[in-house]
Amino acid sequence: MDNSLISELAKALEPLVGMSAAEAQKLISKPQDRSHGDLTFPCFQLAKTLRISPPECAKKIAAELKLPAGISKVEIVGPYLNFRFDKGSVIGALVPQILRDKSSFGRKEPNHKKFIVEYSSPNIAKTFHVGHLRTTLIGHSLVQIYKHLGYDVLGINHLGDWGTQFGIVWAGCEIWGRPKDATVDSLVEVYRLAGTLKKAQEEGKLSAEEQKYPDVTQMARDYFIRLEAGDKAALEFWQWCLDVSMKYFVTMYDRLGIKFDHYTGESFYRDMLSDVENKVRSSGILEESRGALGVDCGKKYGFARVFAEDGRSLYITRDIATAMYREETFHPEKILYVVAAQQMLHFQQLIEIMNRMKHPVGPKMVHVSFGFVPGMKTREGGGISLKDFLDEMKDRALEAYKNEVEKRPEGTDENLIAEAVAIGATYFYFLSHSNVKDLHFTWEQALNFQGESGPYLQYAVARLNSIEVKANESGVDRSLFDASQLTEESAYDLASLLAQFPTIVENAGRDYEPYYISQYLIEVAKSFSRAYRELRVVGEDVSKELSSSRLALFMATREILVAGMNLLGIPKIERM
Repeated sequence: MDNSLISELAKALEPLVGMSAAEAQKLISKPQDRSHGDLTFPCFQLAKTLRISPPECAKKIAAELKLPAGISKVEIVGPYLNFRFDKGSVIGALVPQILRDKSSFGRKEPNHKKFIVEYSSPNIAKTFHVGHLRTTLIGHSLVQIYKHLGYDVLGINHLGDWGTQFGIVWAGCEIWGRPKDATVDSLVEVYRLAGTLKKAQEEGKLSAEEQKYPDVTQMARDYFIRLEAGDKAALEFWQWCLDVSMKYFVTMYDRLGIKFDHYTGESFYRDMLSDVENKVRSSGILEESRGALGVDCGKKYGFARVFAEDGRSLYITRDIATAMYREETFHPEKILYVVAAQQMLHFQQLIEIMNRMKHPVGPKMVHVSFGFVPGMKTREGGGISLKDFLDEMKDRALEAYKNEVEKRPEGTDENLIAEAVAIGATYFYFLSHSNVKDLHFTWEQALNFQGESGPYLQYAVARLNSIEVKANESGVDRSLFDASQLTEESAYDLASLLAQFPTIVENAGRDYEPYYISQYLIEVAKSFSRAYRELRVVGEDVSKELSSSRLALFMATREILVAGMNLLGIPKIERM
């Protein structure tokens, strides 16, 4: 709604300001002080051209401007032209459209352009740690955002399922035997034992019992060389680790409500590695340094090793193969890598290599980095797995729900509510700050029903559902909506916020920042809370038309809240 009015205003200004409508539209913005109006246009640039003062220029344009429909007034404030929307027109067009489109409000038509979002990417045979949570939630939200913006999106889980870590697990199983009824936890324990032995061997601090064991480092290297060579026994062990881990991962993703289009880890590209070397070599940029083959990426990024001294592939080798495959298979518009900031040099080198090869995928690759999350500890203060974290979040959510929500509806399953609150609190907390900022986690803030949190949004939607139920019981007919009934400033403020939803989503997609949406939803929920104190839906002194109009506005608010929560991954709770 805002965008269409801005576009119409720019067209009206075009013949008066000596610039195209597109150029004029870039200068139109929202005033910092809402009391100055809904839109503002500065006259400094045009004043220079006309050789008059900016205030004189503003007066000249205002005198000649024909206001487009939807804009009721222009005011001159020094060098600025400030415009006010026709409140009835804005609300009258907006509310029915939202109620008709529901969560599709602002959704773009399919553009048939592919976006690839690589995210989560845990390591096989290791615990799904909370350290992977931020990439998982940011990536999932970006997938939903780009789908809303009309793209054909592929969410890919690039599993860490290839590398020497399997050699360490294999060494442990050779020494102590494979665990029966294996789980990820038992694989992690084998990895820990073998890793401890490896460290003791490297430091020469072995007990009498440990001195009889073979060298773990050499066992791991030998195993991975055999694995890359396609040795049958090595592949069988690798597949066993993969099966055990995937069963665990899928359970965690299901709990978070996440589905991937592809699970294609590093192993998927192992047969393409010889082609990588040929293509990098033929591009003339591959050189040797200290026995390793790599690419000199200049002073800024340094030397990037592409193959190890013994010929083993490295992370970057497999990432080059991955990028080539994705370009040849999907021809994407962009490939987003949602990976922590500490991997920045790796992706800078990777993108630099692709660009130096003049490969078409290079300019399409974007590293969406994010900061650390200190504070992720259990009640006992230890490190925490994702399962343990979600279990504790659920326990705390149930406790907070019982303490903070006095009038809880009868007949609801409070355990199910606690689970939904836990997931919603997790998503919101991790998506409520800019990606680049470190995020210090606190349980209290995440589960604050009265503050800026997922539970606050979930409770707002549940309140709106309750308002609808009570209104329907009182015979309020939403179809009697009449925008002229909504004259209060709080109604207009709320409607103006709702109109911004499409722009907020576009901006989030442009900057890869889901937190734009989370902050916007909090504004909407707060605006609804303020408006509801003034705009009663049911009452003896409230006419049918007024009740209907207010109810329609509030139900439009619910649709925007739910649409935004869907983009973030926050589950809706009907009653709470």
